[in-house]
Amino acid sequence: MAVPTSSLAEEIAAFPLTVEHKLAETTIADDPQRIVTLGWSGEDAVLALGKTPVAMTKYGAFADGMFPWVKEKISGNPPVLLSGDLDYEQIAALKPDLIVGVYSGIDDRAYARLSSIAPTVVYRSAPWSADWREQMTVIGEALGKSDDASALIAETNDMLRALGNAHPELKGKSFTFGTYFPGNNSVVVYLPRDPRVEALMELGMVPSQGISDLAKTAPKETSVSVSLENLASVDADILIMWYGEGARAAAEAQPLFHTLGSVKSGAYVALEDPVDVWSTSALSVLSIPYGFPRFVPRLAEAATRVGR
Repeated sequence: MAVPTSSLAEEIAAFPLTVEHKLAETTIADDPQRIVTLGWSGEDAVLALGKTPVAMTKYGAFADGMFPWVKEKISGNPPVLLSGDLDYEQIAALKPDLIVGVYSGIDDRAYARLSSIAPTVVYRSAPWSADWREQMTVIGEALGKSDDASALIAETNDMLRALGNAHPELKGKSFTFGTYFPGNNSVVVYLPRDPRVEALMELGMVPSQGISDLAKTAPKETSVSVSLENLASVDADILIMWYGEGARAAAEAQPLFHTLGSVKSGAYVALEDPVDVWSTSALSVLSIPYGFPRFVPRLAEAATRVGR
């Protein structure tokens, strides 16, 4: 991923600036130096634009609490890792001059409290709905680096399309992307509004008919649950499932799971390694180049088994 090209003088000249988002208009007086990122992947966007946050979300699936594509970008003092419910006192003690939570569930009440600590910028779409492009765009504006953010988005889009073009066997293949939590009698499936699904559509794949039908009945949702009894309704050429610890065995122990055509043919991609799970779920201009070159060949292999 290319290094941002705007100069320090250009960045300083951009301020003060105002960023519009769903909950307010936020004015940022000066070039932020102490940035706190909340929710998922905000730190990716900040790091891609050449800054290191003073605090970020902790990801418990990784021993050091950071995604590997984030860790390799960290220089100097590592960020404080935040976990659990919002700890406003902890955040205030960090003396931030900017708080960002674009892919987050921050509501009006939390926004008011955070804004009393520092200028706070959230999503333009809805809670937990911003895709990686929205996140990059909004954070780029907040950092006075809109042009750099646009360039990174374009570069990542080009990479996704290039991966799709390198694997023509994926073109037009239908897919369902889901997950299973042990003990449940249903599978969670992701709808076209979800960034996971959007990224695969960039490769030339298409959501299964069942997923498209569900999207019509739940147009504002990014995911829904489908009972195991109705699982056949979302069968596809290729089934992709991400799993937490122990979940794959639990899913594959369900007899109805094995009635799916995609599972019978072997056109089934199971994501268990934390790198595979998170690089295809917490999408960003850093995670996509890191994880998709190892993910897409697995999809291509599955595509060769469709209909067997």
